[in-house]
Formats: sequence, C-alpha cells, structure tokens
Amino acid sequence: MAESPMLKIPDHFPIEFGRNWEHVLQTMESIAAACATPETVNGEKKSFNQLGPKMMQPITQRLQPTRIEEPTTFKRWLTKHGHDCVDFFDHFDDDFLGHISLPNSEVIQSHAMAHNRAMDAVIFEAALGEAMTGKNGTDLVALPSSQIIPANFGGPQSGMTLAKLIATKSMFGKNRVPQQETVYLFLSQQQIDDLLNYEQLTSADYAAVRALVDGQISRFMGMEFRVTEDLPVVSGVRQCIAWVKSGMKYNSSGRSAFMDRRPDITQALQVQTLALLGASRTDEKKVVMIGCDE
Repeated sequence: MAESPMLKIPDHFPIEFGRNWEHVLQTMESIAAACATPETVNGEKKSFNQLGPKMMQPITQRLQPTRIEEPTTFKRWLTKHGHDCVDFFDHFDDDFLGHISLPNSEVIQSHAMAHNRAMDAVIFEAALGEAMTGKNGTDLVALPSSQIIPANFGGPQSGMTLAKLIATKSMFGKNRVPQQETVYLFLSQQQIDDLLNYEQLTSADYAAVRALVDGQISRFMGMEFRVTEDLPVVSGVRQCIAWVKSGMKYNSSGRSAFMDRRPDITQALQVQTLALLGASRTDEKKVVMIGCDE
C-alpha cells in the first residue's frame, strides 16, 4: 500500500515528548493483608499463648476424688524483618531532563506498591512455610501433608477443579473451623480459566464463575476468591492458598520514606523506603494449600 502523503512530515518538524511519568502494570494493593489479622510487635518478636482443647469426664461415684489436670498450652511466635526499596537520581538529572520533572512523587508511590507486594509475599511465605513454636520460638512446624491438596488430587495432575474446591471447603469443616469465619481462597487467573473450561461444571456453576470473572461477585462455593498473580509456582505447580482470618497473623510497622542528598556520591538524590514486615500461621488446621498445574 502506498504511503499516505500525510505521513511525509518534514524533518524540521518538532517531536513532542511526554513530561509525566506513568506506572507500568503491577500489583498495587496488598491482597493478603486485608484477609489476615494485624498484630503489633514491640521488640524483636512476639509470642501468642494458645490453649488446647479439653474434654469433660463422667463422675462415676459419690465424693469422687478430683482429677488433677493441667491445661495443654502452646506458643506461636511472630517475628519481623527489615525490608527496603531505594532509587537514586544523579545530581544533574534535573538539568538533563529539561522540561521533564524528576519523578520524586511517582517513585514514592512505586515504593508504596513495592511495600504492599512485599507484605503479600511475606504472608504467603508464612502460610506455606514453617511456623515458630515452643517456649523460645526455636521449634519449627511445617504445614502438614493433611493440609495439602496435591496437583494430582483425584487423578492425573490438573489445574483447579470442582473436586479440589470441595475438598478445600470440606477440610475446614472437618477441622471444626467455626462456620462464621470466612474462608479466603487465593488463586491466579489461570485457575479461574480452569474452572470456566471444566467439563463437569454445571450451567449454574458456570454462571457463578463467569460472575467472578466479570467482578460481579467474589464468593463461590462458600469461599471468598482473591485473584493474584503473586502466588508461588514450584515446578509448574501454582501453590494456591486458603485460610481463615484467624489462621494468619502479620505485622507491618515502621514504614518510612526518606529523600536525602548523598555527599558521598556527588550529591545524588536518594529516595528510600524502609519497613518491618512479618507473618505467621496461628494453626495449621486453618490453612490449606491447593496445588494446581499450570
């Protein structure tokens, strides 16, 4: 096709460059923190005291001697670790950019988004990793296999299926998790696509999943769905996670942003954000991992 005469622009015509800065696509808000329990941690770490279940025993005689029983107690520990995000601008960047202003405020916003993603990563890692227990927090407890639904659940390795969703919801019921506690299920868009393509999906189920995709609802099969692309993938298997709010605790404190001139690097402008982050499972029976092939 012949080139349009309108495209033959003389070389001396100016080119206009944008003066503003835009953020590329990224996760901006924390998805996991709103579904977990926030805790303050004053000091290096904080312990949480837990009581084990008790059973009443029958009295079989008059004036029966009283049994001597002590309560079964447990401890969980929540620690926090430093995180940071930093950017530098050369002292002369402001001059070299000309009419384009330094993206100071945009960088601060970018750091806030990075903080939110780091918070999610810390919570997800704590949900799937080892929890600190014992008198001094030196004992480690892994998420047991009884709380893991493998990618090959019910047959060959597969993505998200109705059987996996049913097994997930059932696990909370069998573990006696109170029904009034909301179950949050974290999964990626691929798992939503798996459900839409699932052959055994009824028309009513399909309509419900379709409503999830369209953003009309967030609840399906008694669970609140939270879609995120930040869940870990191990050997091609997405590790989806379900929990109730009381099953995860987290701490986010000390978040501060600083803008300083660095005389040691020719008065460069340093923009740095610092924060302390930490998370822990409170009870293995309140967290489920669902493996989904991708």
